[in-house]
Amino acid sequence: MAVSENAGVSYEGCSIYVDAADSSMVITWLKERLGAGGEGRGLVVGPLGVSSACNDYSTGRKAHPFEFLEWPTVVECEAVARAAPGAMVAAVTAVLETLWRGGWNAVAACDFEDELPAHGGRDRYPLPSPSGSLPHARTGRWRSLLARGGKRKRKSV
Repeated sequence: MAVSENAGVSYEGCSIYVDAADSSMVITWLKERLGAGGEGRGLVVGPLGVSSACNDYSTGRKAHPFEFLEWPTVVECEAVARAAPGAMVAAVTAVLETLWRGGWNAVAACDFEDELPAHGGRDRYPLPSPSGSLPHARTGRWRSLLARGGKRKRKSV
């Protein structure tokens, strides 16, 4: 699929939510599979600097896959230099597919998630039907987090 820059779409970065309790284990695991170098705790994949952190939205409970915004780890993919949209999509795809091949539950949240395989993972974990058995409070929380932009909280210093 050819990727062209879409008006109003930022290709500067992408957050990938991962259902893993230990964020440092995720980045170490990615380094071993992708063979990508990087400074300190991160790695570089094409035009991306990749790092992982604990998700401040995590509730500490085992969240259902459609509630990915509550998963404990966020892998941050940020452009280290201005790159073509296609290069950004390809690099995020490499990280996402590596996680999936390893059996990790992972979903991307970014402006270009619809250009990624399985819509960034959203298609892998479909929402339950409105007549499903989940209480409205849980689905309402998911929807409110998603409306905030799908980014993890930034702590003020």
